[in-house]
Amino acid sequence: MTTKVVSTFKYLGILSLVFFSLTSCEKEIDSIGVDLIDNGTFDTNKLTSEVITTNENIDRIPSNLLSQYLLGVYADEEFGKLKASIVTQLTLPTYGTTYASGYGDDVAIDSVLINIPYQATRTDNYSDGRPQFTLDSVFGNEEIPFKLDIFELKTFLNSLDPEDPSKQAIYYSDKEFQKADIPLFSGDFKVNPSDTVTYIKRYLNDGVTVYDTDTIKNDDLSPSINLPLDKTLIHQLFVENASGSEFLDSDSFNHYFRGLYIEASELLSEKSHLLSLNMSAAKMVIYYSKTQDETDEQDLNENGTKGEDGVRTKHTYNFTFGSLKSNILERDYTNSKLSGDDRIYVQGAAGSLATVDLFTNENLTELRANNWLITDATLTFYVDQNASSNIAPEQLLIYNYDENTHILDMITEGAAAVDGTLERDDDGNPYKYEFKITDYISEILNSDDDEALDLAKLGIKVYNSSDLLTSITDLTIKDYSWTPKGVVLYNHNESAGDKKAKLEITYTEINN
Repeated sequence: MTTKVVSTFKYLGILSLVFFSLTSCEKEIDSIGVDLIDNGTFDTNKLTSEVITTNENIDRIPSNLLSQYLLGVYADEEFGKLKASIVTQLTLPTYGTTYASGYGDDVAIDSVLINIPYQATRTDNYSDGRPQFTLDSVFGNEEIPFKLDIFELKTFLNSLDPEDPSKQAIYYSDKEFQKADIPLFSGDFKVNPSDTVTYIKRYLNDGVTVYDTDTIKNDDLSPSINLPLDKTLIHQLFVENASGSEFLDSDSFNHYFRGLYIEASELLSEKSHLLSLNMSAAKMVIYYSKTQDETDEQDLNENGTKGEDGVRTKHTYNFTFGSLKSNILERDYTNSKLSGDDRIYVQGAAGSLATVDLFTNENLTELRANNWLITDATLTFYVDQNASSNIAPEQLLIYNYDENTHILDMITEGAAAVDGTLERDDDGNPYKYEFKITDYISEILNSDDDEALDLAKLGIKVYNSSDLLTSITDLTIKDYSWTPKGVVLYNHNESAGDKKAKLEITYTEINN
């Protein structure tokens, strides 16, 4: 077994050794420390080692089965343009009876809305008592709208991998999906934290005369995206053949109406904004009215209102967004500065990462010849504060690039100890990221394996919550990333001066 291959059993052994060593030495640590210092056995020193960094664009990432989905358009001079769209299935509703039981007589669709809750925090109240919210997870210029179109999706979303039905299907961010020619909605869009109430006009069977107006709002009064769909097209798709075989069950429905394609594109400027959405409560709602027999007292008492042509009753069908949905992420680096020679670019959401070579064959051999006990190893990257991009991520992740796995320190010390969080200067501006990789460096320098040099290539990427190590039996880095934030860092070139990337090793030299 070589050190290039990350072995779970090896790390299990290391953890056990660390635990028992700490337990057995706990009572003797004071006297041992005194003897070592008094006898002059150790000399403590620090080595600053050069590193070699490179940029790498990420072609695609898995973009279904996420907890967050991006929507919108964002661009800056550093990273270029990112356009994010969403495809999703709908779930066939049932309310004690099947949807195929139909809509009833003299049906008029009052309104059809796409409803997607924002991620928002209540901050205060307006002077009239209305709640005031700020929106979370919005990136870019909220005042610049982008174009939003919603189409019927024409690509069937399969829950299982067609090549291996025992596995779930994975949709990648660069997949192309087919859509209908005529949009269900088309318009300008920008986020609105005050969008907390929707008014639904209810119509008689002539489809013109309003007999009532409903006020729709969330229980917690939080804001939502509300987009009206074309009532005529929805009537054709969902009402005219509601009692047909297309609506008998979920499988038939998903083959008939394959879902929605929510497409974002630039409008006035590509420097608009992105929003990150938790789609678990998103839905399409059909509000409709129908003529009800006056003898049906139950329906009349619950939601009936008498109109000129008889009794009109209000109804809704909620088509929640299904579990099958995917992000479409389109990158355009035409106007970016990603080719800079003295900087590296790290961005999430199918953006870019950095690779780091810590040692060459020559200096690795030299370092191994020393009788060193590594007490600390810190890898530091400084932020280019002159870069135009201002959406620096709060944390980066360091990992074994070659094997796409977590490094030893993540197992032995944990994510908090490895760090990688953004440090700011006295003015609150992004300043640097530091990674503690002591156990990793010790493993390299203490190994006598000729292939250990392969471990010296590391990757730096935007940290995502899916990167959190939950078990040492699975060290693989998950490739999910729905955070579009990015940061420009100085690389190893001398032009960066004292802010160039560096590895500092603190060691104790054991005197023979």
